[in-house]
Amino acid sequence: MAGYTYSGIAGRLGKLAGPIMIGQIGVVLVSFADTFMIGHYGVQDLAAASFVNNLTMILVLAGLGFSLGLTPLISDAESRGDRRGVGACLREGLKANALLAAVVAAVLVLLYFNLGRMGQPEELLPLIRPYFIVVSASILTTFFFNAFKQFTDGTMRPAVSMVIIITSNVLNIAGNYVLIYGKCGFPELGLLGAGISTLAARIFTVAAMAGYFFLGRRNGEYRTGFRSGCAGQGTLGGIIRLGAPISGQMAMETAAFSVIVIMVGWLGTTALAAHQVMTTISQICYMMYIAVGSAAAILISSMKGQGLVKEIGMTARTAYAMTLGLTLVCSCIVLTAIRPLTALFTDSPEVAGLAVTLLLPFILYQFGDGMQICFSNCLRGIQKVRPILPIAFVSYILVSIPASWLLGIKLDFGLQGIWFGYPVSLTLAGLLYLGMFRRYRRTDMKKP
Repeated sequence: MAGYTYSGIAGRLGKLAGPIMIGQIGVVLVSFADTFMIGHYGVQDLAAASFVNNLTMILVLAGLGFSLGLTPLISDAESRGDRRGVGACLREGLKANALLAAVVAAVLVLLYFNLGRMGQPEELLPLIRPYFIVVSASILTTFFFNAFKQFTDGTMRPAVSMVIIITSNVLNIAGNYVLIYGKCGFPELGLLGAGISTLAARIFTVAAMAGYFFLGRRNGEYRTGFRSGCAGQGTLGGIIRLGAPISGQMAMETAAFSVIVIMVGWLGTTALAAHQVMTTISQICYMMYIAVGSAAAILISSMKGQGLVKEIGMTARTAYAMTLGLTLVCSCIVLTAIRPLTALFTDSPEVAGLAVTLLLPFILYQFGDGMQICFSNCLRGIQKVRPILPIAFVSYILVSIPASWLLGIKLDFGLQGIWFGYPVSLTLAGLLYLGMFRRYRRTDMKKP
């Protein structure tokens, strides 16, 4: 088919990945803005934000991973011109995400009543508890936004979510300014103000996405399918079948990070603050990689439906080349601008100095992170997601957590030692995902 050359595939990936990337970076910029503004408000506030955001990130990414099961189903129905089927898929996706939100709400309640048992500095608990409540409420709204986002991405309209996310970030920054520092007649709420602002911004994204779907003139046929529920009986099961392993993978990866942030808390407030600074920078890189991976999954899913086995391999190679280029760019920027970057988040020379010591493990783990994101998404594109779970368990649970504990706590290398566990586990995951993708391309996909 014309257009399926390496340059043609790169162009298609770029067209899809560009808006997704801007949108994904926009998601991280909520955390970035909070960290920036909280960091200049107080070190204790920054440390408390670090603990809560890292502890709850597992649930945010688990929800995102679960919703990604929608994308191949929506993309497949859209490629066949079945717009009513797409609308029905979205309806089932919202149902599935509502069920997951109920489960997550129960987990958040359990975590709240155990915050005092996680070995964190006592002086942080009065800041952690109210912030945790507001952040928890905002997390639940992201599940519904994610479902709508897969609709716009799967129908090749990623610019919609991009615009909504950018707008929400502007609202969040304005809300941070007035609520953290007590401007324009509002009370000075510090860290809690940042949480309230984030909650309001996330509610806006759901309302805007719902408004686009239910009021948009281009979506009439999709809405007909949504109202009629004309999807097959297996659609909800299909969403869960595809979404659950991806959710489990992202949950286990983030679980490792959440357990590790508890270890960081054992090192004290300064270590937590430095960890949050570098984690926020790394999240921007992560979202750039995942944008390319998501674009690859969408394009590979379309090619799979057309039986284009050779082109799937070309797409995977092109996507990894683009991801590798991004890792090089990100690493070079952080390497040359580490001190100005840390200065964005904190005025504390102790926090900034400790963050700089994480530069080497930060750069090393970018390459493993890019690889594992790229090839796990390629597996999602060919709908071979079941092997993702055991690979995630081995890499993130059996390797990452013990490695960080051994290097950082047992051998007493401190925060830098904890961070050196990341490149080991993420590179292992990337190699295993790559091997599994090649195996399926050689065997299952070439069967008649």
